[in-house]
Amino acid sequence: MGLWERLFGAKTAQPAELKRGRGWTFDVVGESQYQEPLVRYYRKHKGDGSNLFVDSVILRTENDNPHDPNAVRVELEGRTVGFLPRAKAIEYRSALADSDALESGATCSAKITGGFQLTEDIKGRDRAHFGIKLNLSWPPRLANT
Repeated sequence: MGLWERLFGAKTAQPAELKRGRGWTFDVVGESQYQEPLVRYYRKHKGDGSNLFVDSVILRTENDNPHDPNAVRVELEGRTVGFLPRAKAIEYRSALADSDALESGATCSAKITGGFQLTEDIKGRDRAHFGIKLNLSWPPRLANT
């Protein structure tokens, strides 16, 4: 290990880029459990009640997920905002098995949807609900292939 690695840590692989699809049509599941990072991003980027486009989210495998050993999480600014549906996560892992993308993650663009439809929370207060959709081809392929 060289001086640079001792001082700053080992170099981590950059996430691969996924080939785009035909729009933001790929659904993510579990967003209702991750509203806080979606709301924070939406406000930070001055969402105005319509869809907010996101340049890059990262898809990362989550091998130690207690609910699904094949889980693939969706990260926005380092925070989990949802997961690929179970069947799609298995297909994703299979399609990218021969690449470094399963270790380093892979990026695609996304859009945050909703936020303007209010639902009542457990205490009877109105709150907005956000979702997220991905723009990626299916089956997934790396952009440089």
